[in-house]
Amino acid sequence: MKAQLVTGGAVWGHPEADAILLAGGQIAAVGRAAELADADAERVEATGCLVLPGFVDGHTHLVESGLAVSGFTLDAAGRARDDTLAMIAAAARTRDAGEWLILTGWDESRWPTREPLCRLDLDRLAGRAAVVAVRVDGHVAVLSSAAWSRARAVLEGRPKLIDATTGEVREEAVERVCALARPDGTALRDAVRAASRLCHRLGLTTVHVMSGATDPALLFEMAAGLRLRMVIHPPVESLASLLATGARTGHGDAWARWGAVKLFADGSVGARNAAFAVPYRSGGRGTLLLRAAQLVRWLETADRSGWQTAVHAIGDRAIAQVLRAHRAARTDPGLGHRIEHYEFPAPREVEATRALGLAVCMQPNFIGNWSGSGGLYETALGARRDAACNPLRAVLAAGIPLGFGSDGMPLGPLYGIASAMTAPHPGQRLTADEAISAYTAGAASLVPCGPGSGTLQPGAAADVVVVDGPLEGIGDRGARVVATWVAGERVTQETEAR
Repeated sequence: MKAQLVTGGAVWGHPEADAILLAGGQIAAVGRAAELADADAERVEATGCLVLPGFVDGHTHLVESGLAVSGFTLDAAGRARDDTLAMIAAAARTRDAGEWLILTGWDESRWPTREPLCRLDLDRLAGRAAVVAVRVDGHVAVLSSAAWSRARAVLEGRPKLIDATTGEVREEAVERVCALARPDGTALRDAVRAASRLCHRLGLTTVHVMSGATDPALLFEMAAGLRLRMVIHPPVESLASLLATGARTGHGDAWARWGAVKLFADGSVGARNAAFAVPYRSGGRGTLLLRAAQLVRWLETADRSGWQTAVHAIGDRAIAQVLRAHRAARTDPGLGHRIEHYEFPAPREVEATRALGLAVCMQPNFIGNWSGSGGLYETALGARRDAACNPLRAVLAAGIPLGFGSDGMPLGPLYGIASAMTAPHPGQRLTADEAISAYTAGAASLVPCGPGSGTLQPGAAADVVVVDGPLEGIGDRGARVVATWVAGERVTQETEAR
């Protein structure tokens, strides 16, 4: 692979530099272009641009994103309610009776009527197609009558998770229904390829994949050929079988390695089942999905076996439960156990998180999507809790290891960085440098992947992104990725900044 000299851009973290030399899959040098001149290197012009480490998304659902990009599922993200319904109707006309039709990404909190999809909508539009409409957060889905009929066997015995009148299913029931409609191996491979190409266009060079039980083997198989580094986080229910193979957190190679086992302490704000001490404005305090003793047992088993854990906890009651469980399990801070999302910690819980040596993976795009006047958080929980949510500033001030991820809502790091820079409340707001660090070195540190990961230090892997415009321009949401390298290989078609 020929060495490449990227010149003319501002090199993040190196104020005196205007060039970076990529050679042998590593960052060979950073400095002034005149000093790094190499007759054998291909010169890539980046004048007026910003050179950054490759972005690391600490929390993705790569297969699901790929299924949307490849067209296997319908993607309603960002669409109005009428557009979403029209999309369902058009797709249903191409389906045979009883054939699955999966829609993802709809979000009634951003519709003027705030009216969610329901079974009657789907039956009216889709005829006899088996429609499964999965809400943006993945914690709720609505089924048409035909889909309900096909899924009846996997829904029996779960009365708390289903509502036959509205066609709504929640949590584990969503996973079971979607598993019925899972595509074959060819479609899954197409989806992962499509997702990897999207990641490269967005500047992502490493992704932490929250995988289903059947995904890891496929991801390990494909990662190197895709030139996308993957940290794979299997469900905790897979732990026994993983231990039988000798796998542990960190095992793998430069392209695919094991991360943490994933657990769920609660649901989501949009589904009104994130667990809070004070009720939602509409009533109810949400749901703790694990009994305290079961959570402690999972943490103990994973910790003693060398496995990191990543526990989904959004509401303050769920976060408090997770902290109590770590205390009771006496988990090893050296394993870097994680809390995912961490949207509504009380101040005392921030301090307890630091004291227990836990890391957090937060989603700044959630701020951009749902915080501020009239947003989901204010509507569901009130202005005071909206102002206190996603306290990025407090997390950094406490010294808690912080990595950013997207949860696929949307996948793009630049949207998340801009959301953190322009957040509506001071406690949510970060500088450009702080936000970039959380989406590079911070996320890379959640499961260490080699020296210098997420930085532009000489000797680090040559995972590099060029972004159009200056550092300050990221906050106005006008910035775009114009070139991406992984291990020194250019993986995007566009190579010139202008």
